[in-house]
Amino acid sequence: MFKVKWDAQNNGIILSDNIPDEEAIPAPRPVYLQELQILEVNKKYCLPKTDKPICWNIDARYYYKGQPFFERRGAGIYTKPTVVYNDGFTFTNLEEVDIDKLLKINREAIETIENEAMDFILGCYDAFKGKVDDFVVAFSGGKDSQVILDLVTRVLPVESFKAVFQDTDMELPCTYDIVAYTEEDYKYRFPHFKLYHAESDRKAIDLWKQYGPPSRMNRWCCAVMKTTVFRRTMKEIHNTDIQPKVAVFEGVRADESTRREAYERIGVNVKHPNLINCRAIFRWNNAEIFLYLFARDIELNPAYRMGLNRVGCGVCPFASDWSEYLIRRIYPDISKKYVEVIEEMARNLGLNSNEKINNYISSNNWKKNAGGRGLIPDGSRVDLISKEPNFECVVTQPKSDWRIWLFALCQYVSREENGIVKGEMNYNGELYRFSVEEKENTVRFIVEGTVNKPALHGMLSRVLTKTAGCEVCGVCEAECPTGALTVRNKVEINKNMCVHCHKCLEVSSRGCIIAHRKQINEGGMLVKSANLRTSGIDRYSTFGLRDEWVDVFFDKGNDWFGTYPNLGSKMIPAAKNWLREAELIDEKENKISDKFDMVKGLYNRNKLAAWQIIWVGLAYNSAIVNSFVKSIKQEIPYTRDDIVAIMKEDFPTLNDNTIKNPTNALITMLRYSPLGYCTNMQTEAQNIYVAELQMAGNSTKGIRRISPGYVSIPALAYLLYKGAKETNYYDIIVSDLLIPEVLNPYTVFGMTTMNLIPALKALTQMGVLTADLTGGLENVHLNKDMSPDDALAAVIKRV
Repeated sequence: MFKVKWDAQNNGIILSDNIPDEEAIPAPRPVYLQELQILEVNKKYCLPKTDKPICWNIDARYYYKGQPFFERRGAGIYTKPTVVYNDGFTFTNLEEVDIDKLLKINREAIETIENEAMDFILGCYDAFKGKVDDFVVAFSGGKDSQVILDLVTRVLPVESFKAVFQDTDMELPCTYDIVAYTEEDYKYRFPHFKLYHAESDRKAIDLWKQYGPPSRMNRWCCAVMKTTVFRRTMKEIHNTDIQPKVAVFEGVRADESTRREAYERIGVNVKHPNLINCRAIFRWNNAEIFLYLFARDIELNPAYRMGLNRVGCGVCPFASDWSEYLIRRIYPDISKKYVEVIEEMARNLGLNSNEKINNYISSNNWKKNAGGRGLIPDGSRVDLISKEPNFECVVTQPKSDWRIWLFALCQYVSREENGIVKGEMNYNGELYRFSVEEKENTVRFIVEGTVNKPALHGMLSRVLTKTAGCEVCGVCEAECPTGALTVRNKVEINKNMCVHCHKCLEVSSRGCIIAHRKQINEGGMLVKSANLRTSGIDRYSTFGLRDEWVDVFFDKGNDWFGTYPNLGSKMIPAAKNWLREAELIDEKENKISDKFDMVKGLYNRNKLAAWQIIWVGLAYNSAIVNSFVKSIKQEIPYTRDDIVAIMKEDFPTLNDNTIKNPTNALITMLRYSPLGYCTNMQTEAQNIYVAELQMAGNSTKGIRRISPGYVSIPALAYLLYKGAKETNYYDIIVSDLLIPEVLNPYTVFGMTTMNLIPALKALTQMGVLTADLTGGLENVHLNKDMSPDDALAAVIKRV
């Protein structure tokens, strides 16, 4: 919440709102003797024997009295870090941080943040009391959860909430120690205090062996070992099959990650149904956390004294190299058994030497494993035969009953004829006939009449993926809001309680988090764009680029940065990302791009033409727009769910929300810019609409790709040369420009031969290209020496 600067005189820090930017520093963490001894700093400097901090750390740099005195480099799971000392450092004997003086200097700031947090906690309690079944403090044994537990007990009586420790079975020994200490301490101070332990009935190492190691692409561990166990524990505490509605006070903070920074302070049903996340210390920084711990004399998890910045599982795909080094050094037995599972996966990948295996692990390649490569196949698989005109799929060696998952999707009736199940399903108010043929090891599933039903295709694929791959991990049960689904040694569904909300089918983009982890993509995958980065697809929250934003941006130019008229705090990064992908903002810095002035000149004369240039830039640089123009067919009505389902096929490794957010942002841009036409407004005589939005009141119910009334010559020239630069094809034919599923005038603008030919002739007259279009010829020759920006500039001068 506060800015931070060094208090060099006292070897401390100062929290204040009145710190100039040039004096402000990132929030540091305190460094203790144990960490310095691990780094062997005691061999160079005389260190005090103390249990108090000695210096401070920011990233990999260490500071004493505001001076950097060494840097840590090159740590890894098998690699000891190198310590590089600062030759200009002037101290030889180091002293401990004077905690009393540190707290005295920052007393007012500490009181401010703690009072605000306690007010927030009390406000949440008053707001949700009587509306939830329980209040919970999520306790992990880490510093943030220690702060939350202390704050809550200062505000609320211990009888009014339950503290729950989520035991993943992968915690560090020192974490179990601090949990035991905390439990005993709070029981001594509050006789009615109780700390519940949410524990799985299965060992984490067994799950690693069964499911494969979790990875950054498929983090099944949190869903299976945290969320599922917590939700089951709450059911057991309340002795109910229905998921209790719970308000959770948690220690999530914005500065822990970019992803968390986008969270709201109160999240209602955001992460999971029937769950309200209350984040009292959401805006606290690292330094404020430690100062509060000092001020309240709260016992610190020993892992922080050893040098860990975050305390979590013994092995984690998101752990830093420094964390992996420390844990393996201090607790070798903790990491060993999990590393052995990774080593086995590496051998299955064909790595046949210890050197290659160690390199696979130390280079963090195991963390990037997205599918079943390296895991032993168990024979279960899903083969999609067709989607249209009928959906047909074959499941080999199914692990669960398709009837359960089909009912989770929708109501259906069925009968058996000659060994084949035939029936009729009601999906979104439409009836579809289906048939299922079950043999010893296969299930052939057919649904009739699924032309132009991408949302149904996606949901049916999930039903059958769950049929093939369910490992009874329990994640689906945790997401079921009504208690209809029970997952123990087998899966059961209460048809009287199921409301077909699809929460169980939406636990991953493939429908089953474990089947997704173990799936191997066969036959290759269509690369949509060689240079497109899909990792940043969710870059806009749900905010689309708006007409008025672009007006102000072109008016202000570089003065736009830092002022951001009419933009809320969460809109700013969205606007920047859109404009950067449109190539109007510099790729790395907050300043206008080289293209800005050129496009601005056109914008002042022909706003719609400039918007088409923006659309071309987004088609090439925005993952969501790229997918939209290539995969959404012209003149076919789609629902919002249809669009999301199609996007999921383009990005199979991403989860639902990662797809839904940018999809909603795209639809918002179409609605509030000249690119989209809403059915409740009048049509302009000249338009550049690329989509028609079917409106119902203030909501967008349907989307249909349409061809613009006109395509500007500058935008077409820019598009043609962007395509030539990416493919390196400068000699093409007209039909090449009308192929579906690649970026060209047809996919981006819906152009046909009828309106493309005259435009190519006009560009020939301008000297931008040469088109031989007489006598049955359709040859187009682009200038290899002309860049997309050159072509754009040349045409803008002529129009």
